[in-house]
Amino acid sequence: MTFALGNGILFLKVGTTRFRGEGMLNNLPQKHIEVPQKRKRVSEKHTYLHVGDKVFHKKYKSWGGGIVIETWSSDLPGGLCFVRIQFQDGKKRVFDNSFDSTCCCYYTGITLLNRVAL
Repeated sequence: MTFALGNGILFLKVGTTRFRGEGMLNNLPQKHIEVPQKRKRVSEKHTYLHVGDKVFHKKYKSWGGGIVIETWSSDLPGGLCFVRIQFQDGKKRVFDNSFDSTCCCYYTGITLLNRVAL
């Protein structure tokens, strides 16, 4: 049996109903459900040094030993992590503190002597 309804045609079969253009529904874009990614927190970044760590620089032994006095990290994805170290020569120097960076202070010569738990 065929019934004409307005602009469309309704095809009736035994126990099923099909509409003209039904195959077009499969071609429509489906709703994309985006899974929220967990954002790395500052404490979850892969850092080398922490406040209170005692260090020295392999290439500049004249600086003497140093102690980490400050660390800070960006909250933005891909942001930088820095560490400030007070050396025995009286100067404070800043280094990259992210293991994910090729310029990390570990790769430039800063060596951890011991970690002080604060």
